[in-house]
Amino acid sequence: MNFLTALKLYYGRKITESLRNPAFMIMTAGLPVLYLVFFAPLLKNLPAGPGLPTGGVLNMFMPGLLCIIAFFGGLYVGFGLVDEIRSGIIERFRVTPTSRLAILLGPVLRDVTAMLVQALIITLLMIPFGFKVHWGGLLTLLVLMAMITWISASFSYTLALKLKSEDAIAPIVQGISWPLLLLAGFLLPMSLAPGWLQVAAHFDPLYYAVEAGRALIDGDFKQPAVWKAFAVLIPLMAIVSLWAARSYRKAVA
Repeated sequence: MNFLTALKLYYGRKITESLRNPAFMIMTAGLPVLYLVFFAPLLKNLPAGPGLPTGGVLNMFMPGLLCIIAFFGGLYVGFGLVDEIRSGIIERFRVTPTSRLAILLGPVLRDVTAMLVQALIITLLMIPFGFKVHWGGLLTLLVLMAMITWISASFSYTLALKLKSEDAIAPIVQGISWPLLLLAGFLLPMSLAPGWLQVAAHFDPLYYAVEAGRALIDGDFKQPAVWKAFAVLIPLMAIVSLWAARSYRKAVA
Protein backbone atom coordinates (compact mmCIF):
# COMPACT_ATOMS: atom_id res chain seq x y z
CA MET A 1 0.00 0.00 0.00
CA ASN A 2 1.54 3.33 -1.04
CA PHE A 3 1.58 6.42 1.14
CA LEU A 4 -1.26 8.33 -0.53
CA THR A 5 -3.59 5.33 -0.48
CA ALA A 6 -2.84 4.74 3.20
CA LEU A 7 -3.32 8.43 4.00
CA LYS A 8 -6.69 8.44 2.24
CA LEU A 9 -7.70 5.32 4.15
CA TYR A 10 -6.81 6.64 7.61
CA TYR A 11 -8.19 10.13 6.88
CA GLY A 12 -11.47 8.64 5.66
CA ARG A 13 -11.67 6.42 8.73
CA LYS A 14 -11.34 9.42 11.05
CA ILE A 15 -13.81 11.53 9.07
CA THR A 16 -16.35 8.71 9.33
CA GLU A 17 -15.80 8.54 13.10
CA SER A 18 -16.42 12.29 13.39
CA LEU A 19 -19.60 12.15 11.33
CA ARG A 20 -20.92 9.34 13.52
CA ASN A 21 -20.20 11.32 16.69
CA PRO A 22 -20.35 15.09 15.99
CA ALA A 23 -20.67 15.98 19.69
CA PHE A 24 -16.98 16.84 20.05
CA MET A 25 -17.08 19.32 17.16
CA ILE A 26 -20.25 20.91 18.51
CA MET A 27 -18.77 21.27 21.99
CA THR A 28 -15.54 22.77 20.61
CA ALA A 29 -17.48 25.35 18.60
CA GLY A 30 -19.84 26.02 21.51
CA LEU A 31 -17.33 27.99 23.59
CA PRO A 32 -16.57 30.56 20.83
CA VAL A 33 -20.32 30.99 20.25
CA LEU A 34 -20.78 31.77 23.95
CA TYR A 35 -18.03 34.39 23.74
CA LEU A 36 -19.67 35.84 20.62
CA VAL A 37 -23.11 36.09 22.22
CA PHE A 38 -22.25 37.02 25.81
CA PHE A 39 -18.88 38.80 25.65
CA ALA A 40 -18.59 40.57 22.29
CA PRO A 41 -21.56 42.90 22.99
CA LEU A 42 -19.69 44.25 26.02
CA LEU A 43 -16.99 45.59 23.70
CA LYS A 44 -19.31 47.77 21.63
CA ASN A 45 -19.01 50.67 24.08
CA LEU A 46 -15.25 50.27 24.42
CA PRO A 47 -13.80 53.72 23.65
CA ALA A 48 -11.25 54.00 20.88
CA GLY A 49 -7.75 54.56 22.16
CA PRO A 50 -4.07 53.71 21.81
CA GLY A 51 -3.45 50.03 21.28
CA LEU A 52 -6.88 49.20 19.93
CA PRO A 53 -7.27 48.07 16.30
CA THR A 54 -8.96 50.51 13.94
CA GLY A 55 -11.48 47.95 12.63
CA GLY A 56 -14.81 47.06 14.18
CA VAL A 57 -15.22 45.27 17.49
CA LEU A 58 -15.84 41.88 15.87
CA ASN A 59 -12.87 42.36 13.56
CA MET A 60 -10.76 42.71 16.70
CA PHE A 61 -12.49 39.85 18.49
CA MET A 62 -12.88 37.29 15.70
CA PRO A 63 -9.20 36.16 15.40
CA GLY A 64 -9.26 35.27 19.08
CA LEU A 65 -12.35 33.13 18.62
CA LEU A 66 -10.74 31.28 15.72
CA CYS A 67 -7.65 30.76 17.85
CA ILE A 68 -9.79 29.06 20.51
CA ILE A 69 -11.31 26.74 17.91
CA ALA A 70 -7.95 25.94 16.33
CA PHE A 71 -6.07 25.38 19.59
CA PHE A 72 -8.66 23.40 21.52
CA GLY A 73 -9.69 21.54 18.37
CA GLY A 74 -6.31 19.82 18.40
CA LEU A 75 -5.24 19.89 22.03
CA TYR A 76 -7.71 17.31 23.36
CA VAL A 77 -7.63 14.75 20.54
CA GLY A 78 -5.01 12.68 22.36
CA PHE A 79 -7.69 11.42 24.75
CA GLY A 80 -9.28 9.54 21.86
CA LEU A 81 -5.94 7.99 20.94
CA VAL A 82 -5.52 6.72 24.50
CA ASP A 83 -8.77 4.82 24.07
CA GLU A 84 -7.49 3.33 20.79
CA ILE A 85 -4.27 2.26 22.50
CA ARG A 86 -6.24 0.66 25.31
CA SER A 87 -8.53 -1.19 22.91
CA GLY A 88 -5.58 -2.55 20.93
CA ILE A 89 -6.09 -0.64 17.67
CA ILE A 90 -2.57 0.82 17.64
CA GLU A 91 -1.16 -2.61 18.46
CA ARG A 92 -2.89 -4.09 15.41
CA PHE A 93 -1.30 -1.46 13.19
CA ARG A 94 2.05 -3.12 13.91
CA VAL A 95 1.27 -5.99 11.53
CA THR A 96 -0.13 -3.88 8.71
CA PRO A 97 2.12 -3.13 5.69
CA THR A 98 1.26 0.57 5.75
CA SER A 99 3.03 3.89 6.11
CA ARG A 100 3.54 4.85 9.75
CA LEU A 101 3.46 8.51 8.74
CA ALA A 102 0.01 8.04 7.19
CA ILE A 103 -1.25 6.65 10.51
CA LEU A 104 -0.31 10.00 12.08
CA LEU A 105 -1.30 12.36 9.27
CA GLY A 106 -4.76 10.84 8.73
CA PRO A 107 -6.07 11.89 12.17
CA VAL A 108 -4.22 15.23 12.08
CA LEU A 109 -5.77 16.13 8.70
CA ARG A 110 -9.18 15.14 10.10
CA ASP A 111 -8.63 17.56 13.00
CA VAL A 112 -7.62 20.36 10.62
CA THR A 113 -10.68 19.70 8.46
CA ALA A 114 -12.99 19.83 11.48
CA MET A 115 -11.44 23.11 12.58
CA LEU A 116 -11.91 24.70 9.14
CA VAL A 117 -15.58 23.69 9.04
CA GLN A 118 -16.18 25.15 12.51
CA ALA A 119 -14.26 28.34 11.67
CA LEU A 120 -16.35 28.94 8.55
CA ILE A 121 -19.57 28.38 10.51
CA ILE A 122 -18.49 30.86 13.20
CA THR A 123 -17.54 33.40 10.52
CA LEU A 124 -20.95 33.12 8.87
CA LEU A 125 -22.64 33.52 12.26
CA MET A 126 -20.71 36.75 12.85
CA ILE A 127 -21.81 38.46 9.64
CA PRO A 128 -25.34 39.32 10.90
CA PHE A 129 -23.69 40.81 14.03
CA GLY A 130 -21.77 43.31 11.87
CA PHE A 131 -18.59 41.41 11.07
CA LYS A 132 -16.97 42.70 7.86
CA VAL A 133 -15.20 39.91 6.00
CA HIS A 134 -12.10 40.46 3.91
CA TRP A 135 -12.10 37.07 2.20
CA GLY A 136 -8.46 37.11 1.13
CA GLY A 137 -7.38 37.95 4.65
CA LEU A 138 -9.73 35.33 6.07
CA LEU A 139 -8.27 32.60 3.84
CA THR A 140 -4.74 33.52 4.92
CA LEU A 141 -5.85 33.53 8.55
CA LEU A 142 -7.37 30.07 8.13
CA VAL A 143 -3.97 28.84 6.95
CA LEU A 144 -2.49 30.08 10.24
CA MET A 145 -5.30 28.47 12.21
CA ALA A 146 -4.77 25.18 10.36
CA MET A 147 -1.12 25.28 11.41
CA ILE A 148 -2.11 25.82 15.04
CA THR A 149 -4.48 22.83 14.93
CA TRP A 150 -1.78 20.74 13.26
CA ILE A 151 0.71 21.66 16.01
CA SER A 152 -1.65 21.14 18.94
CA ALA A 153 -3.05 17.86 17.53
CA SER A 154 0.42 16.44 16.83
CA PHE A 155 1.49 17.43 20.35
CA SER A 156 -1.62 15.83 21.88
CA TYR A 157 -1.22 12.57 19.94
CA THR A 158 2.42 12.36 20.96
CA LEU A 159 1.53 12.85 24.63
CA ALA A 160 -1.02 10.06 24.31
CA LEU A 161 1.53 7.67 22.80
CA LYS A 162 4.06 8.39 25.52
CA LEU A 163 1.81 8.62 28.60
CA LYS A 164 -1.05 6.26 27.61
CA SER A 165 -3.30 7.67 30.33
CA GLU A 166 -5.97 10.38 30.40
CA ASP A 167 -5.05 11.14 33.99
CA ALA A 168 -1.46 11.87 32.97
CA ILE A 169 -2.39 13.95 29.91
CA ALA A 170 -5.06 16.11 31.55
CA PRO A 171 -2.79 18.12 33.91
CA ILE A 172 -0.37 18.91 31.07
CA VAL A 173 -3.12 20.02 28.70
CA GLN A 174 -4.85 22.10 31.37
CA GLY A 175 -1.56 23.55 32.56
CA ILE A 176 -0.55 24.95 29.17
CA SER A 177 -3.86 25.79 27.48
CA TRP A 178 -5.20 28.83 29.29
CA PRO A 179 -1.84 30.55 29.97
CA LEU A 180 -1.11 30.34 26.23
CA LEU A 181 -4.54 31.70 25.30
CA LEU A 182 -4.43 34.52 27.82
CA LEU A 183 -0.94 35.58 26.74
CA ALA A 184 -2.15 35.50 23.13
CA GLY A 185 -4.56 38.34 23.88
CA PHE A 186 -7.49 36.48 22.38
CA LEU A 187 -10.03 38.70 24.19
CA LEU A 188 -8.27 42.08 24.02
CA PRO A 189 -5.03 43.13 22.29
CA MET A 190 -1.87 42.63 24.33
CA SER A 191 -0.92 46.21 23.44
CA LEU A 192 -3.24 47.21 26.32
CA ALA A 193 -1.22 45.10 28.78
CA PRO A 194 1.64 46.32 30.99
CA GLY A 195 5.15 46.08 29.59
CA TRP A 196 6.17 42.88 31.39
CA LEU A 197 3.07 41.08 30.10
CA GLN A 198 3.77 42.21 26.55
CA VAL A 199 7.29 40.80 26.81
CA ALA A 200 5.94 37.47 28.10
CA ALA A 201 3.46 37.32 25.20
CA HIS A 202 6.31 37.23 22.68
CA PHE A 203 7.21 33.75 23.96
CA ASP A 204 3.72 32.51 23.08
CA PRO A 205 3.28 31.29 19.46
CA LEU A 206 -0.47 31.88 19.67
CA TYR A 207 0.17 35.58 20.25
CA TYR A 208 1.72 35.93 16.81
CA ALA A 209 -1.24 34.18 15.17
CA VAL A 210 -3.81 36.40 16.88
CA GLU A 211 -1.88 39.59 16.09
CA ALA A 212 -1.54 38.54 12.47
CA GLY A 213 -5.23 37.65 12.40
CA ARG A 214 -6.27 41.14 13.43
CA ALA A 215 -4.27 42.56 10.55
CA LEU A 216 -5.41 39.97 8.02
CA ILE A 217 -9.08 40.27 8.86
CA ASP A 218 -8.91 43.91 7.74
CA GLY A 219 -6.98 42.95 4.62
CA ASP A 220 -3.73 44.51 5.85
CA PHE A 221 -1.16 42.08 4.47
CA LYS A 222 1.74 44.51 4.94
CA GLN A 223 1.73 44.39 8.73
CA PRO A 224 4.95 42.82 10.15
CA ALA A 225 2.75 40.68 12.39
CA VAL A 226 1.73 38.62 9.35
CA TRP A 227 5.19 37.41 8.32
CA LYS A 228 6.22 37.07 11.98
CA ALA A 229 3.36 34.63 12.56
CA PHE A 230 4.45 32.42 9.67
CA ALA A 231 8.10 32.73 10.74
CA VAL A 232 7.20 31.39 14.21
CA LEU A 233 4.60 28.76 13.32
CA ILE A 234 6.31 27.07 10.36
CA PRO A 235 9.45 25.97 12.29
CA LEU A 236 7.34 25.03 15.32
CA MET A 237 5.07 22.93 13.11
CA ALA A 238 8.08 21.17 11.61
CA ILE A 239 9.60 20.42 15.04
CA VAL A 240 6.38 19.08 16.59
CA SER A 241 5.56 17.04 13.47
CA LEU A 242 9.01 15.43 13.52
CA TRP A 243 8.62 14.59 17.21
CA ALA A 244 5.17 13.09 16.56
CA ALA A 245 6.36 11.09 13.54
CA ARG A 246 9.23 9.56 15.51
CA SER A 247 6.86 8.67 18.36
CA TYR A 248 4.49 6.93 15.95
CA ARG A 249 7.31 4.97 14.33
CA LYS A 250 8.37 3.68 17.74
CA ALA A 251 4.79 2.91 18.82
CA VAL A 252 3.96 1.01 15.61
CA ALA A 253 7.42 -0.45 14.97
